[in-house]
Amino acid sequence: MSQKTCFSTGTAYPGGQCVDSGHMVFASALAVDERTLDRAAEATTPAEETRIVLQRIEKILAEAGCTMRDVVKATVFFTDEAIRFDVLFAFRDYFAPGPFPSRGSFGIGLWRDCRVQIDVVAVRS
Repeated sequence: MSQKTCFSTGTAYPGGQCVDSGHMVFASALAVDERTLDRAAEATTPAEETRIVLQRIEKILAEAGCTMRDVVKATVFFTDEAIRFDVLFAFRDYFAPGPFPSRGSFGIGLWRDCRVQIDVVAVRS
């Protein structure tokens, strides 16, 4: 299987952002400020941080020739159980009115002061 790593201008962070395997695209993002490597200043709430992460993923997928409608699976990581519903409601609102991808969510430690990371799998139609 041939695969290509792709990066999205203006949204790089430590670790890859995208692997394009031809039929499937695997992408992830954090709301990281490239200059400071801390959470982006505009990510003031967990919900806003989630929207920023999803916007970055949407841009990455577009560079690979996919859209958010091509996303079939998402894994949502957050740092604190107290923000779970803020994150998941923002995720739901971003994909509304659907269809919604399959989703798993986990509380874990993340890069520096980031609270949200999302990984997606998109399938080219």
